[in-house]
Amino acid sequence: MKKKLIALALFTSISMASHADITSVKKVFKANDTALAEQAFSTLTADEKASVDGQILVGRLLIAKDETEDAFDYFEDMLEQHSNNVDVNYYLGVSAVIMAQKASIFSKLGYAKDFIKAMERTVELKPDHQDALNTLIGFHLNAPGIAGGDTEEALTYAKQLQKYDAEQGYSQIANVYWKTEKPELAKQTMAEGFEKFPESGTLYFARAMENIASEAWDKARTDLTFAAQFAKDDEKKGQALYQQGKVSVKSGEEAALGINALTQALPLAEKQYQPWVRYRLAQLYIEEKELAKATDFIAQIDISEDEELEDKVKKLKKKLKKQLKKRVG
Repeated sequence: MKKKLIALALFTSISMASHADITSVKKVFKANDTALAEQAFSTLTADEKASVDGQILVGRLLIAKDETEDAFDYFEDMLEQHSNNVDVNYYLGVSAVIMAQKASIFSKLGYAKDFIKAMERTVELKPDHQDALNTLIGFHLNAPGIAGGDTEEALTYAKQLQKYDAEQGYSQIANVYWKTEKPELAKQTMAEGFEKFPESGTLYFARAMENIASEAWDKARTDLTFAAQFAKDDEKKGQALYQQGKVSVKSGEEAALGINALTQALPLAEKQYQPWVRYRLAQLYIEEKELAKATDFIAQIDISEDEELEDKVKKLKKKLKKQLKKRVG
């Protein structure tokens, strides 16, 4: 939310100024508000829009509007003339990995290869590109070997990340060890990280996610409390609070704690994540038999952009309907 307010303030200053510049518009893009980004882009001069940076913003708008295939084709064309441009390579990789998730089984492998090639080129050109490094780590940890996933590569990139962002590096190295069933190495890595960064929201959040995966609910709650307390910004605080609420749902315990956390998370969450916060709140209110509140939150959930959430909300409505019938009966 804070990031969006800053972007809105920047856009207001851009609108009032006689001339907007690319740097200011890029800052607005970081708020993840497509409408605001489009408005900011429209303030650029024709020459700025035609510049390489301006062309990149056009492609980023395509990604933001979920026109991913067009974005992929767009950046692929740009690459022919700008093969050494970091952003062209990076956003080509971003669009490729999204297409890999959406595409048919016959096209997935091709997009996965395009993703790896583009992201590897990104970190070759800019070794400290943290977004690219984190994306590569996630891909290599989660993608099957046939698609190019490689846990050794994930560890290599995690160690590279550590050079530029030590906290995140420790977090990602430990994550690789957890995913590759080396818990002692993960524990050792986290201990080293906490020794250097005792108040690291990043490290507490990483350990909490592993505790959630292991269904160690009490440990997860404790870590998430500290993750929210030591969060570097509202976005990270909101993520920790959301997970706290999710833990209450999954464990079937501490509903009041979860409701309190989700209530705090709602104004901090990005627009696309707010429906999930409301969904979790509705779940907990049903468990607490506060059906009127559950009904209100279900009514507020925007399911138009998320098929997975749409299915979950349908099931939750059926559960709520049964509870209401029981109460009437």
